[in-house]
Amino acid sequence: MSFKDFIKNEFPSFNGEVNFKEDVLIKDKNQSEFTLSLPIYLNKIITKERIKTGRENLKAWETQLAKIHEVWGVPPEVIIAIWGIETNFGEKLGTYRVVDALATLAFGAEGEKRKALFKSELSALVEIKNKKGIEIESLFGSWAGAFGHMQFMPTTFLKFSYPFEHKKPPNIWKKNNPLDSFASAAHYLNAMGWVRDGFILRKISKPSEMDYLEAGLLLGSQNGLIAPLGHSGPHFEFDMNASAIFHYNRSELYVFGVWILSSALITAPKKILWPKNRERIGASEVRLMQKQLTLLGYNTFGIDGKFGFNSKKALIDFQKDIKQTPDGHPDRSIFKRLLSQPSP
Repeated sequence: MSFKDFIKNEFPSFNGEVNFKEDVLIKDKNQSEFTLSLPIYLNKIITKERIKTGRENLKAWETQLAKIHEVWGVPPEVIIAIWGIETNFGEKLGTYRVVDALATLAFGAEGEKRKALFKSELSALVEIKNKKGIEIESLFGSWAGAFGHMQFMPTTFLKFSYPFEHKKPPNIWKKNNPLDSFASAAHYLNAMGWVRDGFILRKISKPSEMDYLEAGLLLGSQNGLIAPLGHSGPHFEFDMNASAIFHYNRSELYVFGVWILSSALITAPKKILWPKNRERIGASEVRLMQKQLTLLGYNTFGIDGKFGFNSKKALIDFQKDIKQTPDGHPDRSIFKRLLSQPSP
C-alpha cells in the first residue's frame, strides 16, 4: 500500500493534504536516547550555557513556578530542566508539521507495534481538531510528532494539558508564554506518581550482590537500582519521581539528564566519574549484536537496533555462559567477544 492510499483509507478527513517525510523514518531509527552512551548524552545536553539560561528562567518565572509547585508538587528546577532539554527553553519548538510526522511514522515506522502507536497518535490529533477546534495542519513540532514547549504527544495533550489560568483553554505552543506548558507538565508528572519532596536518583555504593537484569527503569517501576554503565560504573537508586520522568520520556538517559540538569540549576553541577572503556555501542552495532545473540540461541525477540529488556536478558545469558559478570551492558568489549563466537 502506498502512503497516499494509506492516508486515503485510514484518514480520509485529511483529503490527501499530508506529506511523507523520509527523514522522519531515519531519525526514528537513530534516536540519541537509544544510540548514545550516558556520558556522551549528558555532555551533549548539559552545557554551561543551558545551565546559565535555565537559572535565568527560574528567576524570570519564579512566582508562577511557585504556584505550580504548590498545586502539583513538582519543583521549579525540574520543570525548567525538562523545558531546557525538550526545546531549549522554547527556542526550538520544532520544524515538522505534526500531521506529516505522525502520518509518516504511522505508515512506515519499524514494526507493527510502533506503527500502531503512531496511528493512535494521529487519531488523537484528529480528535484535537474536532474537539478543540485547533488547526492541526499548521501545528509544528518534532520529527516524532510532539509539540509545544514541553513536547507533548497528541494523546498526552488530550489527557493532561492544563491551563495555568483556569478559565482559559490550554495553549502549550504559545511562543513567548510557556505557563500552560509548565502547568501541563507538572499535571502530567503528578498523575504519573510524582512524590512531593521526594528524590529522583541517588548515587550509592556498589552492592555486594545485584541482579542486573532487574536493575533499571521500566514502566510501572516504583523504586530500584540503576547501573547505566554496567558493573564497573557508578550505581544509583531511584524512586517514584524517576519513574514519573521515565513516563514522560522512556529513556534512562533522559531521566539522568533531567536529574543532573535540575540539580545544576540550584547547586553546583554534579561530578560523576564514568569509566571510559564502557561506552555503549550504537544502533547499527546493536542490530548486529541482536542478530548474533539470536543466532547463538539467545533470543532477543527482534532485531531493531534498540537495546531493550529482551536484548539485555539475552546478553546476560551469554555473559553467564562465558563466565563474565552478567551486567547486560552492551559495550564494545562484549560486542567484539560476541562477534568472535563461531555461529552454530
